[in-house]
Amino acid sequence: MKPVFLHDFFNVKPRHRVAQMELSAWLTTAHQRVVELTGTGATDLADHLRYMISDSAIQHRFIELGEINGNWESHEIYRLMPGSPRGATIEKRGQVFQKRALEVFQEFYATRATTEHLIHVTCTGYISPSAPQVYFAGQDRAPAITHAYHMGCYASMPAVRLAQALVSAGTDSVDVAHTEMCSLHMDAATHTAEQLIVQSLFADGHIVYRASAQQPHGESLRIIMVKEKLLPDSKQDMTWVTSQFGMQMSLSKEVPTKIALALSDFIGDVCRELDLSWEHLQANADFAIHPGGPKILTLAQELLLLSDTQIRASQEILRERGNMSSATLPHIWQRLLEHPSDKKYVLSLAFGPGLTIFGAVFERTTL
Repeated sequence: MKPVFLHDFFNVKPRHRVAQMELSAWLTTAHQRVVELTGTGATDLADHLRYMISDSAIQHRFIELGEINGNWESHEIYRLMPGSPRGATIEKRGQVFQKRALEVFQEFYATRATTEHLIHVTCTGYISPSAPQVYFAGQDRAPAITHAYHMGCYASMPAVRLAQALVSAGTDSVDVAHTEMCSLHMDAATHTAEQLIVQSLFADGHIVYRASAQQPHGESLRIIMVKEKLLPDSKQDMTWVTSQFGMQMSLSKEVPTKIALALSDFIGDVCRELDLSWEHLQANADFAIHPGGPKILTLAQELLLLSDTQIRASQEILRERGNMSSATLPHIWQRLLEHPSDKKYVLSLAFGPGLTIFGAVFERTTL
């Protein structure tokens, strides 16, 4: 297979950067509002508020909605009022997603040249025709568009695999574009511990990057391998499904344990396929680990015996932006390319519905 390089990363910041402490206070207020409207859930809420992610792990999150206040009547999505205590339906949330995603594509391609093919990745808004289809409609040099939807936090890696296949088959270059708006999918009527974790963890993020056969000038990542493993007896541990009031995630407390038990074998398989020893790969790689939460990063660092420097980019992105679903790893890759390193490789790991472990190995290149 011919070499394929990832480069030309560009991200569009969502409209609002909000301190984690402020977001947590608003989430608490929103849940309390629903308790008042419905007369139920007070005990569950009081018991589970402690599970929200603290500002020691996440300092800020970027979100598209400017509804972080108690003016419920004026809100578009979180209009928590008598008769609608769960806010807008999935139809309205999808309309808001589509409008903003179209604006994001306008920013992506304000100065960016169009490629032959575009892969649109999202887990938070499924509208047809999609935002890139609408944006490129009628343009003389519109790309072919492939949609890679609903795969969760690891979705960037199958998208990279698709891009690699397209370039290897003769496409000159492929753009991979992520538009994630997790803030559209909070349900303040569900007061479980897992939902308070999810709602205090996820954020919005948009990023586009290019895969090409021609090595670019400057820093890039050459794709060496992309690999996945579906863990047996785990389909109930993490799910991502549509509901009447947005997308809903389930997240079992067994997830960290099951990942820990499977990660060593997964890494062993990666090393065997690359014909590299773990000792060599571990000593010569920076690690882009999807921060499914602070505990995931801590767990991975301990299991893989990584230095703080090796996972610094992952920690920084979590602290600065939160978990942006599929857009998170590309932000980490961008951060790694912005900072020179003496490490030859970048090893990416992500965990998502399935329960699935996804890995990718890249080689840093400079021209």
